[in-house]
Amino acid sequence: MNNYRISKNQEILIHSIIGLLVGYFILHPTSMVIYWFENNLNGVSFAALWSVFLNQFVKSFSFSMMPMSVAFSVLGLLIGLASGMYNRSIKEKQDKLLTKRQLLKQSIPSLIADGENDFVDFKASLRHDYRQVKTDKNLENEVLKSIAGFLNAKGGTLILGVDNYGSILGLENDYYSLKKKNKDGFQQRLILLVSNEFGKDISTKIHFSFHEIEGKEICALLVEPSHRPVYLNDGGNTIFYLRTGNITHPLTTSETVEYLQSREIT
Repeated sequence: MNNYRISKNQEILIHSIIGLLVGYFILHPTSMVIYWFENNLNGVSFAALWSVFLNQFVKSFSFSMMPMSVAFSVLGLLIGLASGMYNRSIKEKQDKLLTKRQLLKQSIPSLIADGENDFVDFKASLRHDYRQVKTDKNLENEVLKSIAGFLNAKGGTLILGVDNYGSILGLENDYYSLKKKNKDGFQQRLILLVSNEFGKDISTKIHFSFHEIEGKEICALLVEPSHRPVYLNDGGNTIFYLRTGNITHPLTTSETVEYLQSREIT
């Protein structure tokens, strides 16, 4: 990752240097030639145009024109810097899209077999309590905690319908508790929960895929990292959750501030 960041900074530097050279060797001389022709074209024969062009071009590099050379060099440098930063942002978006596609192509059974970690979490259900054998909407908050943890970290995959031990439970009981008793109703419910809690812009960071394993349907949520911190209203308290290792845990106010500051630096 550090080498990747260094290479991106080097690319910005190269763009900046190229911009500086373009400003000095192209923009400034060209502007002088254009300016001269705009004021003297009527008094110059067609045969002498090339000679005048070369003369003005060479003159742009003289000591007397140094302030203008510096000004155009700085202009070129700024253009190159902007170009490099824009190019980096495009590549970062492409890298994120590539990562997203790679994660989507990963084998869900292999993720389940490998168990929970920094980027993978299991939830037995969205709202069905297997212990009390009933629907409990409070469990939806547990799912939102996991999503918030991934959003505030580096993203990850939340698999619903699988317990902490990797056993496939399926989503049939969740479907039964919904008005629309299928995966479409399940997805709509989750999007509504995320939008209401974190904002509609954050719901675009959640990508759904449904899979049938052992004759049971489960749902994998690919969660991208959020562009801003997200907070969960938990029991009247606004809490910042973060995924570290195989645990999603709340941070204190001071820990949240420290983490967000460190994320801005990196």
